[in-house]
Amino acid sequence: MELSSVTIYLSISTILRSWKFRLCNGAFFYFSNNHFLYLRSSNFYFMKSSILLLLILIEAVSVNAQINLQTYTTATDTFYWKRYAHIPKPEKLNLKKYALSGQGKVLEKFMNSHSADYPQFTGDSTAMFSVKEWKKCLYPIDINGDELTDIIFSGSAGGESDIVRIYLNRRDSFELVFEDYQYIAKFTLKNKRLTALKTGDVGCCDAYLYFTRDYSLTWENGTPVFIKGKQTVSYKFTEEPRLYYTEPIPFVSKGDTLTLRASAARLNEPFNPHLETFGNIVAKYRMQCRGILIAHKSFGKGNNWFFVEMTPDVYPSASILYETEKIPTFIRGWISELSVSTSEK
Repeated sequence: MELSSVTIYLSISTILRSWKFRLCNGAFFYFSNNHFLYLRSSNFYFMKSSILLLLILIEAVSVNAQINLQTYTTATDTFYWKRYAHIPKPEKLNLKKYALSGQGKVLEKFMNSHSADYPQFTGDSTAMFSVKEWKKCLYPIDINGDELTDIIFSGSAGGESDIVRIYLNRRDSFELVFEDYQYIAKFTLKNKRLTALKTGDVGCCDAYLYFTRDYSLTWENGTPVFIKGKQTVSYKFTEEPRLYYTEPIPFVSKGDTLTLRASAARLNEPFNPHLETFGNIVAKYRMQCRGILIAHKSFGKGNNWFFVEMTPDVYPSASILYETEKIPTFIRGWISELSVSTSEK
């Protein structure tokens, strides 16, 4: 923003605390706590009283627009994630709905045999959580219909992240058959057998991506085989669509370049130094790519946007993503209508 278009507010109390002058080519500069006021003059000598009078006048005419120059930057206008509803975190399934009642002895048996695997819940004074809290993370569920109570653990992994583990009851022991971060989002039982599940992973600390991972199951001689399927990722500040399609529509990019964004707008200013990215760009593609249209947003006059899911057959040339190199990942975000065609090639 041009200084000429901004009415600058400078506190007199701040000015009285610091007086620093610099002369340069007939110009006068005032510096105080990273604020500055630039005045042209043919006279290099100013009295405090004159400057105070000038500042009083500035303060008097600036009551309607106050901008703190110490915090104002051009990036202020790109705090776009505060202007719309964000996509929600992957839903966390309430496992209590599937838990069997009256399984105290089974839980006690499991805890006695697996206490070494959960040091964060032991009775030691250095433990992060109590044994009572550990028990709240255990869900007795029969996942294979053999009328033996299996165990699902969903809780702290001992650090900042959560983890989910599934144990199969082998009568005399509990066998670990599944493990993933961070929780179960969906859980499908057919004929009393677990046939599919989805995990949600929102990360921890400075994480800014939401992951979901799909698994299907086959059963071989009473042992579940988990088959990893689709992994989806979304930037957590992605704009949530309002108008979803009843059925997804396949698309292909018109050219060999495409920009996937977090919102339905073109914003290319730096906004988050921590991510070292620009505007609302999530990923850039330098090859023709494909995906499906999931939702849309229209601003009229040809300014239309699609919320899409990119297929992983082409990897982005640049992105803010992580943990997507080894596993094919479907990336969600917004693209301009002008960059895609819905005709299959």
